[in-house]
Amino acid sequence: MGGWRYLAQRLTGEGDDGELLDVDLPLNDVSLTDVLSGPTQLSGTIEPSFSKLMVGGAPLLNEWGTAIYAEEDGNIIGGAILTASGFVGPKWSLDCMGFSGYLYDMPYLGSWFGVEIDPLDVVREMWTHAQGQPSGDLGMIVSSLDTGLKIGVELEQVEFDTESGPISFESGPVKLNWWQTHDLGGEMDKLAKETPFDYHERHQWEGDTIKHYLDFAYPRMGRRHNQLRFVAGENVHVVPSVDRNGDDYASEILALGAGEGRTMKMAQLRRSTGRLRRVGIVEDKSARSLKAVQSVAATDMAWRKNLDVVSEIILVDHPHAPMGSVKPGDEIYLEGRLDWMELGVWVRVLSTTLQPANGNAMTLAVTPADRVAG
Repeated sequence: MGGWRYLAQRLTGEGDDGELLDVDLPLNDVSLTDVLSGPTQLSGTIEPSFSKLMVGGAPLLNEWGTAIYAEEDGNIIGGAILTASGFVGPKWSLDCMGFSGYLYDMPYLGSWFGVEIDPLDVVREMWTHAQGQPSGDLGMIVSSLDTGLKIGVELEQVEFDTESGPISFESGPVKLNWWQTHDLGGEMDKLAKETPFDYHERHQWEGDTIKHYLDFAYPRMGRRHNQLRFVAGENVHVVPSVDRNGDDYASEILALGAGEGRTMKMAQLRRSTGRLRRVGIVEDKSARSLKAVQSVAATDMAWRKNLDVVSEIILVDHPHAPMGSVKPGDEIYLEGRLDWMELGVWVRVLSTTLQPANGNAMTLAVTPADRVAG
């Protein structure tokens, strides 16, 4: 992978037209991780000190005031906000977080509620609010996609009986407010998991301006590659480790859906395993019918049938899966003979990490494809 360069841009919170501070940042030891439904991670070092990166005896690049972009052959591969750095002798280490992570630990300062609203409208409200604050505009363009689902109901008082007596609570709209909502990024991730939907950030040149986009996909992003494959010993450079977590095992599923107390929708699903009975419990408040809850139970049971979990793959460039052909969200078949077992499983790519100085290898975080909602 040739043709890499790194750019630094000033962030003022006034949109996407900040001054380019350096179009050839001397960044070394770069690691760039592209994440599905999470912020990009970028790190690197600068050594020795460069006079062009000093202003008035202080570093030119400031935490929460600088964006750094990795560009290959004119295309921006990743962009991130400088959030932390450190100095050891002449070495300056930089750690950066993608723009989609800007909402983490940020509060909602107003009071807003939604009834029968699309989950992605809630996310858009979060971004509109955050970018509408003074010095808060990243220039992030948020996707207009809808899921077609509706969440939030009219406010009502709900009561049900327990062994300790009746319990009463309010059930109602989706709420964002200053006294409860103190982590907008966490709320976005919670909605992404519960709905489910995927999100992914991207940055691209449009004329002389770098534009920032937050893309959505429902129920999931990416595609299944039937013509590509990962093969241990061929394009999978290091034999992957396999974990078998008995905590995930279940021979029976108890699925809980919409409603409260005795009115809650419920379904049970059992299978014969020749092992001890273990019950997995799954809850999905969007399941409002018996059929929907039964589907939730079947989906949960499906992924529990295989305890073999591969979580990381080190991939080398190969015709089976050329470098750059697989992106976060994609699914690809992983196979090969390991010392203790024959491996054959569809995996979904959760993130890709590359080091441009070592262009023929990439580290992928993966999960079994049947363990992903949607």
